[in-house]
Amino acid sequence: MERELFELNTQDPTVKPLATSFNSTEDHLNPDISDESVLGFRVGNLRFLLAANIFCEIVDQNKVSPLPNVQPWFSGVLNLRGDIVPIIDLHILLADGSTPLKNRHLLAIDKGKKTVAFWIDGYPQMLSPHFTSASAPDDLPDVLRQAITDYSRQDQHLWLTLSLDKLFKALSVHTVQDKD
Repeated sequence: MERELFELNTQDPTVKPLATSFNSTEDHLNPDISDESVLGFRVGNLRFLLAANIFCEIVDQNKVSPLPNVQPWFSGVLNLRGDIVPIIDLHILLADGSTPLKNRHLLAIDKGKKTVAFWIDGYPQMLSPHFTSASAPDDLPDVLRQAITDYSRQDQHLWLTLSLDKLFKALSVHTVQDKD
């Protein structure tokens, strides 16, 4: 079975792939990634974790096309190498009271038709797998609580392990309830 590998289009300077853009089964391409490493990113006061073997990249924000009559947290879509990618603003969705940074980035997660992008604060970072178990915070919105699979602490920070499948399911229910 032939594997599809991502190749950076050097003609497009707006696409900035992360150093962690390759699957862990392709570690020979990036030896700094271990099977246990995780990718962390921040949105407001919350910190999220994704498995390091998920393809991620930073995408220039100028490509966002807003859509009419959608939820406020749905920023619009962008065309990423021929795939229409939905963009979610967790600041608005969670209404956590934090002010989005002026220097936000779009983090595109996964490849092809499964790609989704989130506005994040700062750049994502690779984290070592040395976490301690933690409990869920009381003030976590229900839509997000449904999408978190684990709560961990590292360096005094609470990290939430995010399941994209569970997040989309929670968002679809959340959206339907808002229309009722």
